[in-house]
Amino acid sequence: MKDLIKYTLHDYLRSQKYFPPTSTYFILILIFYTYKPNPIIDSYAVTALILFVTSAWLCMSVLSLDAPVQRQIMILHIKSSHKYYIAKLIAIWLIAVGLAVFAFVYPLVFGMFAEPVSLKVGFVSLANHILLATLGISIASFFNKSMMESTVNAYGGLVLTLILSFASLGIYKVLPSFIKYVAWLLPPAVSTQIPLIQWDGEMIGELSLIPFIWIFIYSVVLFILFLQVARLKK
Repeated sequence: MKDLIKYTLHDYLRSQKYFPPTSTYFILILIFYTYKPNPIIDSYAVTALILFVTSAWLCMSVLSLDAPVQRQIMILHIKSSHKYYIAKLIAIWLIAVGLAVFAFVYPLVFGMFAEPVSLKVGFVSLANHILLATLGISIASFFNKSMMESTVNAYGGLVLTLILSFASLGIYKVLPSFIKYVAWLLPPAVSTQIPLIQWDGEMIGELSLIPFIWIFIYSVVLFILFLQVARLKK
């Protein structure tokens, strides 16, 4: 599986399909930090959401690399569809982590903040980036062309899901009390934003960790479901 991860990364770089999502991401980060100084926690909360969308885009492009016949041959070679897709998802995740590190380091290197970033704030902010990147990948995995034959339906479904994930808090507020639980089925992309913005950055114990844990659980459940559905579609 390690060789497949390396092959996927090499193949992705060679295909140059990485350019649209990564260049858009870098440009958005650069534009966002055009003016300084910036608030630390709020800024990192916003760039984490940018990474959420970018990671979903990356997932779509990476999983579309292999033609159906090539995908079947590779699955037969490694004798497991689970290993095939896990390797692909790990490769995507590694790229997303690299982008998360860039979003974290860039404002530090160029002094975009008015004050130093503490170890606590840095840890939480980087963790939030990685969690949202993982969530974006887990969502997009269901919309790749091995799961949906129509490209229009795949990208349309993904965009709609991302929009609903941004609107989840608003949807929760307007739903009648007896069906509010339905909003919990929506991707919790913005669930960490309010706790982060309200956090003073002093003590991690004062920050509600439930939204972070929920994103992790939600992502893991989606990955498990994706692997099961992908196995059935093999």
